[in-house]
Amino acid sequence: MQKRRLGRTNLQTSIISFGGTWISDITKPDAINVVKHAFNLGINYFDTARWDGDSEEKIGHALKNIRNQCILATKTGSRTKEESLKDLKNSLQLLQTNYIDILQLHGIDDEKTLTKAMSSNGALQTCKKAQKEKLTNFIGITGHKPQILVKAIKTGEFDTVLIPLNIITRQAEEELLPTAKDLDVGVVAMKPLSAKTSNLITCLYKPSLSLVSNEPELKTLLGQNNETMISNLLRYNLSKNIASTLVGVRSQVEVETAAKVGINYKDLTDLEQKQFTFKLGNYCRDCASCMPCPENINIPAILRFTSFHSIYGLKNWAHKLYNGLEIKSNKCTQCGLCQQKCPYNLPIENLLKKAHEKLI
Repeated sequence: MQKRRLGRTNLQTSIISFGGTWISDITKPDAINVVKHAFNLGINYFDTARWDGDSEEKIGHALKNIRNQCILATKTGSRTKEESLKDLKNSLQLLQTNYIDILQLHGIDDEKTLTKAMSSNGALQTCKKAQKEKLTNFIGITGHKPQILVKAIKTGEFDTVLIPLNIITRQAEEELLPTAKDLDVGVVAMKPLSAKTSNLITCLYKPSLSLVSNEPELKTLLGQNNETMISNLLRYNLSKNIASTLVGVRSQVEVETAAKVGINYKDLTDLEQKQFTFKLGNYCRDCASCMPCPENINIPAILRFTSFHSIYGLKNWAHKLYNGLEIKSNKCTQCGLCQQKCPYNLPIENLLKKAHEKLI
């Protein structure tokens, strides 16, 4: 498995890393086998969270005898010092270790949450105390809003950042990745196989928001079989300035498919670079500053589906996704509140009108 330096941590991480969310859905023996198989294939970075079901327990059991050969990253979703300290103690116990390589603040998606987590009574204080006591080596942050994470890493408090990135989720490429490079903050990319964004719950959408599916347009863009699609998605992420891309898996076969990319990784060819290059223009960055809408219109989702249609050529898929929404954009009363709040000065009312015309 190829490795890269994880920013100023100087950790050498496998370029494919293990996301622990989905092993909470399988039995403990099966999960342990999946984790061990990942390690045997060269994956050394394992990411989990206090709120990922029993993922920590399963990963801890699987890796307890090879702990020092692995990079363990977990997260606290608590915002206060007291609550996050409880999370840390539980994580150490479940992971069967006396230290965490990277302790991350989880799901920091707005300025209010960031401010609370970084306050004198916030979760960051737990991370810093844990670092002094050698209960964690490094401090990280995760979230879905690059503009918030840019502000976070500019404080100098965070050694790593975990962000969504894939072929059609490119917001992090604008400012976050260059800023992280300048500050030598290690970047791990999550959700390489899903179009899920901060206000879209994947399982509620039919068709799903998975990029690895039988949608003909996705196959045209990414490849005609699942292995090729996954390979192209992971290679796209790894062509960017990141250390590793995190893949959530449920089976040994899924681990093997992902690990194969990391073992045989080659840069995108010129033809592939051209194929995966799109003119984004002044598009919706999914910052959700426009929300909430008085008419309960899911503005970021609709504008995102519009970008699937107009930027990436995924017209039929976008049509299906839009028509799966209960409230369409034609319910807009043109109150103007969303446009006042958009930091990118997008003509949202006009975009919503056009979205309905294109996608209905």
